[in-house]
Amino acid sequence: MMLHQKDRLFHTLIWAARVAMITLMFAVALILDTASTERFRTEMRQHWQQKAADVSLQLRKAILQNVQTVWGLAASVSVEPELAGTRFQDLASVIFRLAPELRNIGLAPDFVIRHIYPLEGNEAALGLDLTDQSLSPQQIETLLESERALFSGPIDLVQGGQGLAARIPVFESRNGEFWGLISVILDLPRLYRTVNLSQAADDGVFALSTSDDPEDSASVFYLSARTTWDQPVIAKLQMPGTTWTLFAQPRGGWPSHPKSPGLTRGILFVMGLLVAGATFWLTQLLLKDREMQKRFWGLFELAPVGIGLYGANRRTLLRANQSFDRIVGNNADSIDYFESAYDQNGAKLESGLNITQLLKGQFRFSGLETTIPTKDGTLRPVLLHGLKLETRDSEPVIWLIAEDISERQKADRMKNEFVSTVSHELRTPLTSISGSLGLLANGAAGELPEQAARLASIAYRNSKQLTFLINDLLDIEKLVAGKMIFQMEPHHLPGIVLECIEEIEHFAGEKNVTLKPSELGDVVVEIDRRRFSQALHNLLSNAIKFSPEGAVVDIYTERHDQQVRVCVKDQGDGVSADFQDLIFQKFSQADASDRRAKGGTGLGLAITRELMTHMGGVVDYASPPGQGATFWLELPVIKPT
Repeated sequence: MMLHQKDRLFHTLIWAARVAMITLMFAVALILDTASTERFRTEMRQHWQQKAADVSLQLRKAILQNVQTVWGLAASVSVEPELAGTRFQDLASVIFRLAPELRNIGLAPDFVIRHIYPLEGNEAALGLDLTDQSLSPQQIETLLESERALFSGPIDLVQGGQGLAARIPVFESRNGEFWGLISVILDLPRLYRTVNLSQAADDGVFALSTSDDPEDSASVFYLSARTTWDQPVIAKLQMPGTTWTLFAQPRGGWPSHPKSPGLTRGILFVMGLLVAGATFWLTQLLLKDREMQKRFWGLFELAPVGIGLYGANRRTLLRANQSFDRIVGNNADSIDYFESAYDQNGAKLESGLNITQLLKGQFRFSGLETTIPTKDGTLRPVLLHGLKLETRDSEPVIWLIAEDISERQKADRMKNEFVSTVSHELRTPLTSISGSLGLLANGAAGELPEQAARLASIAYRNSKQLTFLINDLLDIEKLVAGKMIFQMEPHHLPGIVLECIEEIEHFAGEKNVTLKPSELGDVVVEIDRRRFSQALHNLLSNAIKFSPEGAVVDIYTERHDQQVRVCVKDQGDGVSADFQDLIFQKFSQADASDRRAKGGTGLGLAITRELMTHMGGVVDYASPPGQGATFWLELPVIKPT
């Protein structure tokens, strides 16, 4: 029930992660799209702000250029206060040619217009007192104090249209007294054409107003097209005496998005699909990994062998299955528990199993038989396998697999007892049968017919083979049970080797194989003479059986520090790669046909290994491909002679 709830929670979290990622991607896409649109709007406003500033600057420049031209006339009047008539007309005509945006120029000594150019159409302006209609006392005071042109307008002209009035103060040069004004009217429509205001307004709307509020229609004196204002850009046109505001915005208002938003939104959409796909793929992998973990831990819990996970550094138990608890008990909270192990005879191992030391040199070990105490105090035989897994970010983990071999050992004991009983029961009658057949085959009971003699010989030979098998079975049973007695004594090694060669030489002659002893080191070893001869006899017998006719078997010794090896080298086919791990096991033969073609029980090397182990030595071999095999018996040297 708890596992089911955990699975539901895990799936809920997976779907929550998917929804959260999709929501996040949607939010990111929306933010990026909004940011792109805002950036576009900002750039658009900057563009129109610059455009409005350029138009404002051109207007101001055109106005000042026109007024600046008239300052030349003001200079002339300052020198000639009585300037009038033809002289004025000539100067004014020149100014009009230089400043085409001028509508008229008037001389107003003491603020009253006395002369005007052109006269035609402007007769009504003669005699006009500017202080009554155009200039306020404050403006007059500003003119006299600043001695600069003062602007007013726009003004509606009697002749039609709008104009901008500029009043230029004139002071007599000889005494500095105020003479009067030069009144200048600039034609605003001409100014608009001069700065190409209509062309600038092709893709937008421009308006000039004396107010800062674009919705104040009464103050607007120029509008390129009717529109609804939406936060237009503003440019100020400041002149002494008056300030105009230029409003501008794109025709149709500010765009809500770039002209071609499809590319950006398409990229965002594709990116969203990729991220969503990657999210679903990764979460699907997590679900599959979760499913695999469920299966793995299911197998872990239901495994018939005990499995325990230990932290390699802390040495504590992390997790164990039910079989591990049943086999080991609940005492194995630490891997140090296995240091209190016992051998097969129930004797405590002083140095323990040293599992962590075993896994330092190599990352795994296998087939370690030992006996451990259970929670009720009894000893249980187990077979241990170990594996150390290194992890990148966490503590290494030691996998310890414990297999209860109590039943197997019980079966082995029953089998061994059965074999021992059968062998003992067969040995006595078989000895009698073999002896009788030997006597018959050798003519002790009289000469037999040829056919009967051949059958008696075959029966005698097979009875001897059966005797060898029974003896091997009894020997291996005694060795495994620890019942075989060894009489360890110092012996001269070369003599024993030569004696074994002499005993088996007849068998070698039958197989047409030559035994060639050489380089036998003159050393003394501590052995059981009979058992060592039995071990060497097994090696020689195998070398003879697996050598081709006419081959030579070399027998020699080698020194390795304080060890001596008795080597037997044949010229056979060698040991095949798939048989090398099985060669010292009981009843093992490279090919099932070997038992028929070569003879033997498959116990010789197993017996040899047990014999050498009990005498403090080892048996091993080397078999280079295509060069036969070299088997050796290795023993510690007591002393050289």
